[in-house]
Amino acid sequence: MTRVLVLGNSHAATLRRAFPAIGAAYPGLALSFWGLPGGAFAKASTDAEGKLRPDPTDRVSLRKGAQWNDQDHVDLTAYDRIFLVGLRFNLHAVLTICRALQPLDRGPREGALGVSDGFLRAALRAEVDAALNAQLARTPLDSRVTLMPAPYPAARAVQRGSDLFEPVTATVAQLEDAALLMALYEAEIIQAAGRRGLALALQPRSTLARPFLTQDSCLEDPDRDVRHMNADFGLRAFDALLATVPPSHPAAAAAPTTA
Repeated sequence: MTRVLVLGNSHAATLRRAFPAIGAAYPGLALSFWGLPGGAFAKASTDAEGKLRPDPTDRVSLRKGAQWNDQDHVDLTAYDRIFLVGLRFNLHAVLTICRALQPLDRGPREGALGVSDGFLRAALRAEVDAALNAQLARTPLDSRVTLMPAPYPAARAVQRGSDLFEPVTATVAQLEDAALLMALYEAEIIQAAGRRGLALALQPRSTLARPFLTQDSCLEDPDRDVRHMNADFGLRAFDALLATVPPSHPAAAAAPTTA
């Protein structure tokens, strides 16, 4: 059996909800989960032996760790493949930058002077690198790891008048250049992971409503939350993660039992 760890914050917990379906589809994998809520996971760190633990000085982290996990730590050296799910890559700051640096320069246009995509790329790269460097400072990672960003908020987050309305997301998602902006951002997170020897799986394209937005049908609790997804999303996310595994890796031999 190939040992696979799903690691991360509440977005990684989405994949845990899909473990029954994942186990049925990929019987050659031994699945494990270890995670903490976002704020607590951001404080967890790895010791010299490769064991990831909650912040021992933070009572909330310790309490949540006991609620979420079977053990108070996870030995990262014990797994053949690690899927680290839920990093935000400073998405709110990225969206704020995208909103501010408009319009993009696509040649002479009537009206405002455009911003070059090179300038925008540099700004996005700085945010993405800062987020990934902070994670790596707490948790050194190696080539066994595939990263997957937190999912984009659901489309209902841009419905004005809703308690769940996100104004920055709404503004950027409705821009003429929204698809290009998302492509620039995703290129930066792929390249940032690659520079550090890590694979990265993007959010499955089949779950997107439009640039920077996830389909409402993927939500776990659509009346209360626009960011956390259901088990169906979790299965599709796992498929995308597993697709990044090199063909020579034992996890790649765990072919699904269904098409």
